[in-house]
Amino acid sequence: MGRAVAAAAMGSGSVADRVRAEFRERIGEERFAVWFGESSWRDAETGPGIVIRAGSGVTHEWLRRTFRVEVEEAAVRVSGREATVAWEPAEADSSAGGAEAAAEHGRRAKPLAVVVPTVEPPAPAVRRSGRSLADFVVGPSNRMAFAAVELAASRPGEMSPLVIHGPSGVGKTHLLEGICGRFRESHPSACAVYLAAEQFTTGFLQGLHGGGLPGFRRSCRSAELLVVDDLQFFVGKRATIQELQQTIDHFLRQGRQVVLGCDREPEALGELGPELLARLRGGMTARLLPPDYDVRREIVAALCRSRRLDVPDEVVHYVASHMTRHARELYGAVNRLEATSTMLGVPLDLGVAEESLADLVRAGDRGVRLADIEQAVCQAFGIDRGGLQSGSRARAVSHGRMLAMYLARKHTHAALTEISGFFGRRSHSTVVAAQKTVAEWLETRARIVLAEKAWDAAEAIRRVEEILRAG
Repeated sequence: MGRAVAAAAMGSGSVADRVRAEFRERIGEERFAVWFGESSWRDAETGPGIVIRAGSGVTHEWLRRTFRVEVEEAAVRVSGREATVAWEPAEADSSAGGAEAAAEHGRRAKPLAVVVPTVEPPAPAVRRSGRSLADFVVGPSNRMAFAAVELAASRPGEMSPLVIHGPSGVGKTHLLEGICGRFRESHPSACAVYLAAEQFTTGFLQGLHGGGLPGFRRSCRSAELLVVDDLQFFVGKRATIQELQQTIDHFLRQGRQVVLGCDREPEALGELGPELLARLRGGMTARLLPPDYDVRREIVAALCRSRRLDVPDEVVHYVASHMTRHARELYGAVNRLEATSTMLGVPLDLGVAEESLADLVRAGDRGVRLADIEQAVCQAFGIDRGGLQSGSRARAVSHGRMLAMYLARKHTHAALTEISGFFGRRSHSTVVAAQKTVAEWLETRARIVLAEKAWDAAEAIRRVEEILRAG
């Protein structure tokens, strides 16, 4: 069969592009970026198959040995007939000896045969991912959210809508992708749809202006499970908010499950409107906190086990103790350790780890700045950037400003005059007064107004500090 006919039989897009996308989902974005960020994938010139050009020398051979099985499985998943997978080095040695070695390798290395179904499987209704609930490390910082997701997956509709919220890097996307996998295990014949808020918005607007709105609605509303991430993205998009609200209403009437992800509590997103917020309050809200030490340690240990890295306990402890803001730091650290051990050909010990991760540790230890505190307070309570530096005396702003000054004294070494100047005040006495006021709030467990909502002062501070820790 010619390549054009084969491409038509296998669906849109080249086989290589589709295998590459499937493989990236299987190993995760971080690992793919580290090892295959510069790779090229193309269809074979003759016969069905793909050619991967990645790495050079020892690195090329290591990539082929390490990821061969996962590439084969990706090809089996997406290709429509028998295919081959061939690996080529990204850079050829310019020396005569190097050319001869490459030629000899080419003669000896046979393409890896992959037998795949002859019928193209239907397009998935949910984004595939290697992440699962079984891979999620549970601890005090995330136990409630994990339990809520498990319940929603096994008994859909009982707590709908479910909102999972927390700062970046604490595992929201892992849980949201995991619930889709668990739902399909529990309900094999059911349909699950996973969309980022941007995808939902784009699909809705394209349908609205292109006459395809009924099709967009069918694709979302025919599912038994709908997962939408980044709820905060909808702020300011009135028409899309209305569409989301109607979609949630449809799922609630049908007794089906909606799960939403967000970087903060829904109550801090007043711009979503009272109608949508009322529906969210009728479901379940679960918070994810930055991972504590035990969770971080187990994440590092699990990553090392999955990659067959021989890492001493003292190295696991070092990474978990120094990468404290979010899980992405942990993935990045393990990526760095794996690369160092492979490239240098040395075992991983504490000395190697300290040298390899020195710049990452320094970046993680960067002190909190006044601008960081301003950004965190504005993000936590939906205050416009610059509002804390303005002369506004509205309670939502003035309370936020006093909170920011208190946190500036707690988390920075800035002088009183520097803090007062940053927040647009003329005298450092304003900072002293703000510090005393917030201390009184904490002592009396006072409630303050932020984002058009009354907050317990201690809870408001905890919320801002979560964002500061996440970076």
